[in-house]
Amino acid sequence: MRFLHRPLVTLAVLLGFSVHGWSQDGAYDCLIEPSVTVEIGSSIRGVAESVLVSRGDEVEQGQILVQLESGVQAASVALAEARSKSTAEVEARRESLALARSALKRIEELQRDGNVSRQLFDEARSEAIIAESGLQQAEENRLLAALELQQAREVLALRTIKSSISGIVVDTMISPGELVTEDRPIISLAQIDPLYVEAIIPAPDFGRISAGDRATVFPAGPVGGEYPGTVVIVDQIIDAASSTFGVRVELPNPQGRIPAGLNCDVRFSKADP
Repeated sequence: MRFLHRPLVTLAVLLGFSVHGWSQDGAYDCLIEPSVTVEIGSSIRGVAESVLVSRGDEVEQGQILVQLESGVQAASVALAEARSKSTAEVEARRESLALARSALKRIEELQRDGNVSRQLFDEARSEAIIAESGLQQAEENRLLAALELQQAREVLALRTIKSSISGIVVDTMISPGELVTEDRPIISLAQIDPLYVEAIIPAPDFGRISAGDRATVFPAGPVGGEYPGTVVIVDQIIDAASSTFGVRVELPNPQGRIPAGLNCDVRFSKADP
């Protein structure tokens, strides 16, 4: 995930920034951009089984974007699940332990009366110890099977690629049947609620604008109108090349009425005390 940030000189050129930075009505020039852009990739190699979104689609955080082929991994999950649910070995070992302890108890009674040899007593005690160890091993095997199931599920989950943000699909770079690799982005997303309004302010105005101040944004046509926003960042470093500093305004856009990429004007006013 990366947050948009343009160098001041580059942004000033895009805005047609003048030496004073003011439009004729006293507002500052600005540019409306997505608050976040994300290039979604995969952490594993695989073949795309299905691509579930297209350019321009709205997506929610956690929504499935791409499904990789996962037949082998699904079978591994089913096998691990069956092993983790099986209680046959544990029950058999528990029954063996109960029999061994019962036999040892009888021989102990006989041994106290002198009716069995010491050797038979030692053998019965050894069998009880072995049976107890076998039960412990069976319980450990079942625990390991549960961990293997968890691991298999995690591996399977990697083959389902989901959105990390709520936004719109800017581009899809993969089609069903294509090989997905770890070093290649496959879906480009942009978050447009909120939007960021980037303004370039002339250095002499440094100190006039503070984080938390109110802003009124006037998008260029064909959108037009005016929209309230809030100053969230005031750069504390002035760019020597352009003698300007940057200001970022957060602009709510819940209905998606304002597209990113528009030029705009912005006016600032102090927040209520």
